[in-house]
This record gives sequence, C-alpha cells and structure tokens, in this order.
Amino acid sequence: GAAPINWAILNGDEETGVTIQHLGVELDAGDIITVRKTPIDPQEDAAQLYDRLAQLGAEALSEAVTALGNGTASRTPQGEAVGPYAAMLTKEMSPIDWNKNAQMIVNQVRGLIPWPCAVTTLNGEQVKVFRAAVGGKTSAAPGTVVSADKHGIAVAAGDGRQVVVLELQRPGSKRMAAADYLLGHPIKV
Repeated sequence: GAAPINWAILNGDEETGVTIQHLGVELDAGDIITVRKTPIDPQEDAAQLYDRLAQLGAEALSEAVTALGNGTASRTPQGEAVGPYAAMLTKEMSPIDWNKNAQMIVNQVRGLIPWPCAVTTLNGEQVKVFRAAVGGKTSAAPGTVVSADKHGIAVAAGDGRQVVVLELQRPGSKRMAAADYLLGHPIKV
C-alpha cells in the first residue's frame, strides 16, 4: 500500500522490515529474495523509522544484487495469503480523538509524522502534536487537561490514562517543546 511504515506505527506493531523480491505480474506478488526485520522503538516516529528502513533496505538490496549476480538468490513464493493494505494517509486522520486509549493516541502522533501530523485544539487554536508519551492514570474525562508544566501537557485519554504532549507547533510558528509553549500560552488545568 501507500504508507506501510506509517501504518506499522499506527497499528502498534512491534516489528517491521524490508523485503527484496523478484518482480511479478501483480503488485507485490513476486517471489521473495530476502527479508530483513527490525523492532520498532516505542518512541520512534514514522520519519525516524523510514530513515532506518532505508539503510536496512539498501544493505538488503546490495546483498540481493550480489546473490542474483552469483546465481544464488532464493525464490520463496509469497503464497496466497494477503497482508494488510496500507492505505494512503489523509488529513481526516489528523484530529486526536481523546476518547481513544492513550497508546493509540501516542501511536497516532508517531505514525502521522511527517505528514499529515496529529492535531488538537489548545487555547482555541489547532496545534500539531509532534511528540507525546503515555502518562499516569487519571479519573478526568477524556480531553481534559490534567496538568501543564515543565514536563509537558498531560491530557486525559479514554482509557483512564494520560497522554503527555511533549512537542507541538502553533499555526505559523515553529516546532517547540510543550514547556516552551506554556511560557507564552498558559493553559488552564
């Protein structure tokens, strides 16, 4: 599909990788030459993972080309099983639904980097969220700002956990740490 790296993070996968394959008549249907797997770091966003996979893919491709030249490249049929389709990303995926569980929201933030980015409303304006983490437990209603201090902006999620916004961007401004944002834009808890 169009965005497999993003969807690996959006879906909460713990592992991903690259596959070098022979060309087939259908899309992604050729015999597999080699597969390289790698764990997804829980803090890694899609742009960071893309860079790591590019390096891993280059190494795997180099080995595959050498094996093809030597006549030793494997041909493992993919079979009839079809993996999940990684649909295109859209701006409609951007708004954070605070009723979701905290880990899903953090995965949304990580998975929508560099585009279209997760967004939420703070102080009446829509901001892009670039980094977030799962925080502690809370009994506050989803979407409620639980705390706003030098550690970030903690917002209640639907599963009784907090999402701590660590880095964000106001419209027409540059990315900044949430603590820096709070210096000029205090938030009522």
